[in-house]
Amino acid sequence: MERPSSNDAGDAALGETNVRDEELLSAFLNGEEAMFSELVHRHEEPLYSFICRLSGRPSDAADLFQETFVRVFEKAESFRGASSFKTWLYSIAANVCRSHGRKAAREVPAATGGHAEHANGSPGPDAAAASREVGTLIADAVGELPHEQREVFILKVYHDMTYPEIAEATRRPLGTVKSQMRLALRKLREKLRALADAYELTEPEDIPT
Repeated sequence: MERPSSNDAGDAALGETNVRDEELLSAFLNGEEAMFSELVHRHEEPLYSFICRLSGRPSDAADLFQETFVRVFEKAESFRGASSFKTWLYSIAANVCRSHGRKAAREVPAATGGHAEHANGSPGPDAAAASREVGTLIADAVGELPHEQREVFILKVYHDMTYPEIAEATRRPLGTVKSQMRLALRKLREKLRALADAYELTEPEDIPT
């Protein structure tokens, strides 16, 4: 896909932290190659973290991350702005992880353990033993959720997406997304009963958007 050379307007946009993702994508489609790199850089850490948690295979995360942005590059012209760029991006990443998961299931069952070491996409500094234990318990419990519930839980809790945004990203009805979140919370509370009691976690009567 041929692009015209970049100009001063594109270079200036790189220095503007308040430029919307959609504007960067539009500039890229208009020939500003550097705008695509800016989009990758802007979403690198949270998207990598999402892929690590969702796939359950941190060792594959770099390849899945790269595949996601290859698809974004290829599909850039199909973005119509019906949802935010972030929602569209995470939808693509979720599809990449699903496809990879189906392939991995046909080969070797994915391990459910080992999430905690890379819970945020990369090893962090040592914390107190109690904090590490809690983090391990939560990461393992989330990793054991069914894929659809894990996907919704991760997008909501770790990436602060609203339920309508999650519905857009996963291409599921809003009611289904909320139902999957309820089921995820119940299963997590069953596995982490002592932790839930300690923090007085309760399930809301009706989960707001």
